[in-house]
Amino acid sequence: MTSQVLLHPDDDLTQDDTDMWASLMDQVKIGDSRQAKEMEVAPKPTFCVKTKDKEGNKVFLNICTADSIPEPKKKTVEDLVAMLESEEEMLAADYRIPMSIGETPHAEVDKKGQGCSVHDIAINPNYVKTLKEEPAFMNFFLQVVFEGLTAKFNVELEWDWIILKNRSHVGRIKPHMIRTYRKPVIQEVEKPVENTKPVKKATKPTQPAPRPDYIVLQEPIEGTPNYLIIEIMLPGIESSAKLTLDVGEDRLTLHAHPAKYFLDIELPYDVIPLESGAQFDTSLHMLTVALMTTCGPAAEGKIERVLTIDREKFLESLRKSEK
Repeated sequence: MTSQVLLHPDDDLTQDDTDMWASLMDQVKIGDSRQAKEMEVAPKPTFCVKTKDKEGNKVFLNICTADSIPEPKKKTVEDLVAMLESEEEMLAADYRIPMSIGETPHAEVDKKGQGCSVHDIAINPNYVKTLKEEPAFMNFFLQVVFEGLTAKFNVELEWDWIILKNRSHVGRIKPHMIRTYRKPVIQEVEKPVENTKPVKKATKPTQPAPRPDYIVLQEPIEGTPNYLIIEIMLPGIESSAKLTLDVGEDRLTLHAHPAKYFLDIELPYDVIPLESGAQFDTSLHMLTVALMTTCGPAAEGKIERVLTIDREKFLESLRKSEK
């Protein structure tokens, strides 16, 4: 039975459990700088948005693509509207758009010879198709971009924009530095367990890989957690060499080879992928993953990824586009 119960790590723990979690927490706090890797990419322009800031100065947004940026989770227009009409904050934060905003705006001259500022924004190429096909997603995307520029550069843009028909971009698009990271290293530990039954050798599955049992715990239990701890039960897995673990900002996936188990879950809180640790207990056949959330004090100084948007503004723009 799969469970997603948030528990306190101090509930019903043995000393070995406490020591293991303390070790994992130390890994997460220290981090592994070798995981971080920046890659320079050259975004490809697709379309350009024209707007103004609150002082009336022209601002252009070069919307570009980069294959290294992941595609957002697929949703329908109905899903998007239902999400934003919801009163639940967690539901409204369920849809995220991975993007890269250029480090600095660049000054350019428009076709009339007047000065203007230009921002370059890169997204996944497949998402551009979604934006062009569905006005609702275009409105949502641009509102997220506007909020992102406000948070990063303290510039407020007017919600009165047009897409240029004959220009894909303004000025010269600068390269973007996109951070990538390698998969978390899984440490293998062994604990002697009395009266354990021999594990049968796995046979080649005839069905898709099953989902393993797991639990999600938080620390501390009161309020917003600093850490998430995920315990995944993997009967039949003898070594961490059979495991491939991927951690994203809001998602965790695990493959146990060959096609033994597959787990793909959305995390209840955003986490910092680079600040993660994992241990596999060969005697218990259990993988324990510790993740630092973006909202704890230990995450101070990290980049804030979650942006809020004005739901009423979005829904009003959607109603106008439908007329």
